[in-house]
Amino acid sequence: MTELCEFLAPRWDVTALVGQPNSVNKELEFVRSGVQICNGVAIHRLVHRRLVHGERFSRLRKYLSFTMAVRKWGQKTRLDNVGGNHGPRETIVCETDPFLLPLVVGPIARRRNARLVIYLQDIYPDVAIAVGMARNNLAMRFLRNQLKKVYLQADCIVVLDEDMRDRLVDWGIPANRLQIVSNWMDCSRVVPVKTNNPFRKQHGVEDHFVVMHSGNLGMTQKLHVLVDAMKQVESSNGCVLNDRTILMLVGGGAKRAELKLQAAGARNIQFLDYQPKESLSESLSAADLHVVSMGQEIMGCLAPSKLYGILASGTPVLAIVPKGNAVWRLVESERLGWTVEPGDRNGIARAIEAASKVPRENMLAMGQRGRELAERLYDKQVCCKQFEAILSQSESLVMDELPSLVAELRG
Repeated sequence: MTELCEFLAPRWDVTALVGQPNSVNKELEFVRSGVQICNGVAIHRLVHRRLVHGERFSRLRKYLSFTMAVRKWGQKTRLDNVGGNHGPRETIVCETDPFLLPLVVGPIARRRNARLVIYLQDIYPDVAIAVGMARNNLAMRFLRNQLKKVYLQADCIVVLDEDMRDRLVDWGIPANRLQIVSNWMDCSRVVPVKTNNPFRKQHGVEDHFVVMHSGNLGMTQKLHVLVDAMKQVESSNGCVLNDRTILMLVGGGAKRAELKLQAAGARNIQFLDYQPKESLSESLSAADLHVVSMGQEIMGCLAPSKLYGILASGTPVLAIVPKGNAVWRLVESERLGWTVEPGDRNGIARAIEAASKVPRENMLAMGQRGRELAERLYDKQVCCKQFEAILSQSESLVMDELPSLVAELRG
């Protein structure tokens, strides 16, 4: 969202209404309450309950607190840019983190006579039900219906891929209200580093075939099956993984401790912390094969956005995803790697074995196809321009003549 707001700022008046961060970079100027200007974006930070790690229900209390802070802000702000003779009609872009946010932002948009764009990174309550955090009971069905009412009132809903669009169509949202803008990677910041890679040297894996999963080790990735596949020396079909094949799980999340316990004693599995953003080229490029994983039950609830960094790094993909979903189709049609259905331990082992036997020049060519695709379709400049086009579609606004206000709300 920082990248999108800063991309828009030279041509639009952009205000980001945000909450308190979970962690603060001490080197950056930080205003805890009020407004500060950063790279052309007016950051309006609200006061609300902070996340307390280890405290039960702390995250939920934080989400509710921020949502109520947004509601309070909406009730107090002046109606000083509501279109008509007062100037260009403002646009409010509302994310769904926290997931109740649209329920308070919808009335704010109507009160301000603003255009409303809902920006869905994930679809609630469906994703919570899918991962077992909630039951599909009367309360969840009521929440879904309330969110649906707001979505139907929105001028546009932006989703990340075709599967998310199809799920909302199943909700009863008209397809013509839905626009797809993929998440992206800045291809100028993440580039392939496939020779003399510092990350491989640092971790002593220069002579290994490195299978990597980089990012959140959470409930939606189902990585226990991948760990199980790497632990097996020989599967029931006779597949043998080379002893130079190693799995690196880079990142953190709710399932990290559980996965480490599962992998205990396995010499071919390593766990590493999140890598600094400035060294992503080296860490992502260190892999010979990158894993993108999601379970069947969350298909259409979210999109595995780590794919775009993988493609930018010029690395082939092992997509452990439901057959026929958006990532499966892309990997197959563009010949970017291997596809395996979730839960297929032996299939995962066979795919890794097959990849490890492919000549290096062929793997590099596969990765280069991914890099070219990232530059063409999934670069920051490409996707941010798509989002900007959506914002300028209504009210006959011409971007070079009539800027508008974008308020991006998130917690």
